[in-house]
Amino acid sequence: MAKTPDNRQSQVQTTDLSESRINDDFVFWLKKQGPNYLLVALLAACAAMGYNLWQRKRVEKSSLAWQDLQQATMAEDFDEVARKHAEVLQVAMMANMRAGDLRLAQIRSGELTPKQGDTPAVLLDAGTRKAVQEAADGNYTSAADLAVKVAGGKREQAITVVMSTLFGRAAVAESRSDFDGSRKLLDEAATLAGSRWPQYEKLAKWRAGETMTLATAIPIPTAAELPAKPVAPVNPTTPGAGSGDTLFEELIREQSAQPNADATGGAPSGETPAGAAPGSGG
Repeated sequence: MAKTPDNRQSQVQTTDLSESRINDDFVFWLKKQGPNYLLVALLAACAAMGYNLWQRKRVEKSSLAWQDLQQATMAEDFDEVARKHAEVLQVAMMANMRAGDLRLAQIRSGELTPKQGDTPAVLLDAGTRKAVQEAADGNYTSAADLAVKVAGGKREQAITVVMSTLFGRAAVAESRSDFDGSRKLLDEAATLAGSRWPQYEKLAKWRAGETMTLATAIPIPTAAELPAKPVAPVNPTTPGAGSGDTLFEELIREQSAQPNADATGGAPSGETPAGAAPGSGG
């Protein structure tokens, strides 16, 4: 049966009322829950912007740290880099390693600063040498700690840096004549290397053996225990004999080889013929 105009109008009105009710429900929900969702969206956007800003700052800070590391030249410069960029673990680690190596070189050379042009070298005295030794040991210790931290707390993963620091600390101990302390550090290095790093283990054991050799005192003989120096015999009748003057000895031999003036009938030089008065002209 065909719909009458009245039924059609009633259907349209019912549809309009349903859509109007849906719109009212959405508007009501939007008024009630909209601010919360909008706040969440704003917070998410702010978090994303903050993370991007933090990442950019982190990259800039890391770049500045590596730049300062490259520009450092003296041990004190590397100390400053390690303090200034302590949050950049890799840079702080390398700065401490470099500072320790420079100070170890100062200990070995005995010079705080080398000679430059007309400026003489500054030598290490007892107090300065002790301070440099303590600073070098501290640099190596800090470098090892930072390397382990970079490796996530796994010492075996940072073995290359840790082994270098142990060797450096052992060398510092040797400069203090602390041979027992040096040997303990080298034994620790050999144990850490183990069979996984045989070359490191072999080097550590070899250095430990050399340290024990250094620890053995070498007796110095007294003057009375030294053998007497042999003296070459000298002929008193031959002037210059035994003096090593080859030219003078050659002249003596040539003089001795000349024929005697008496054998040729002439008077020897400096003598007056018989019967002639001294100073007479003939």
